[in-house]
Amino acid sequence: MKKIGIFGGTFDPIHNGHLNLADKVSEVLNLDKVLIIPASVPPHKRWLQITDSRHRYEMCRLACWGNKLYEVSDIEIKREGSSYTAQTIGEISEIYKKSKLYILMGSDSFLSVSKWYRFDEIIKLATICTVARNEEELLKLNDAQKFLHEMGADTVICDVPIVPISSTTIRNNIRNGYSIDDMVSEKVADYIKRNCLYKQKGSDFNG
Repeated sequence: MKKIGIFGGTFDPIHNGHLNLADKVSEVLNLDKVLIIPASVPPHKRWLQITDSRHRYEMCRLACWGNKLYEVSDIEIKREGSSYTAQTIGEISEIYKKSKLYILMGSDSFLSVSKWYRFDEIIKLATICTVARNEEELLKLNDAQKFLHEMGADTVICDVPIVPISSTTIRNNIRNGYSIDDMVSEKVADYIKRNCLYKQKGSDFNG
């Protein structure tokens, strides 16, 4: 049975921290593949100014270029309206019928995942995985894990180091004329420059 990781997000832009997290978690879980899925309209960010999906998808594709672990999917971008994890997991489970699915998410999402749309369907189809940013947060995640287990969820808290990079910092650096070379791949940095992305002040959210 193949083990498939599902890593969704706004990816505005995708950065080295995202890929480091996916790399480390895939090692811990022994994943065969990680699907990188840029969201079309994240329900919790629908009021914010987000870079056009075609740019975010292309940056994901460039960031993952040549790495056989990753597959960039436009499954959510092609779907009209808001992107809900339950819908995405349902579609992926039909594609990978004989595979075990793992959802990779940030700690904040892990703490609130029980409130997600059609949560009961999500936990039937996939294991929920996260990483703690520090010891204090780990305690909160352990408490949340106990609660999720009581609800019937299969969860994993991976003990891997996190690279402290955020998409917000990258966007701010670009607007202020600072380098982002150590935060994104060379191909992504070149794409951002060629397409004049993030030059104007827009939304300020953690992507």
